[in-house]
Amino acid sequence: MVTEDQSAVVAFLASPAAHGGETVKRIDTRSAIVFLAGKRAWKLKRAVRYDYLDFSTAERRRAACEGELRLNSRTAPSIYRGVAPIVLRADGSLAIGGSGSPVD
Repeated sequence: MVTEDQSAVVAFLASPAAHGGETVKRIDTRSAIVFLAGKRAWKLKRAVRYDYLDFSTAERRRAACEGELRLNSRTAPSIYRGVAPIVLRADGSLAIGGSGSPVD
C-alpha cells in the first residue's frame, strides 16, 4: 500500500536536469525506483507498507538505505557509495543532497 505521495521526487529524479543533463533510464520494482544516469545509479525507496516491509516514512526509508549500504558496500564498495537525501531548497526546488529540508 502506498503511504505517501512521492510524485515530485520521482519527477525530479527522472529529469536530466537532476543529473547534469544526462539521459535518465527508470527501472521500477515493488519497493524501489532506480534511476540510471550516466555512470551513476540512484535508488529511491518507495513510500510503501507491505506485510513484509515498511518504508512508510522518510525516516524508515533512510534507515533501510543505510542498512543496504552497510551490507552491500562490503562486497561491492565501488557500486554502493553512499546515501543522499532529496532536499527541498529555500527557493522551492529539489536537490540531491546539500542544504535544505530533507523530503526523502
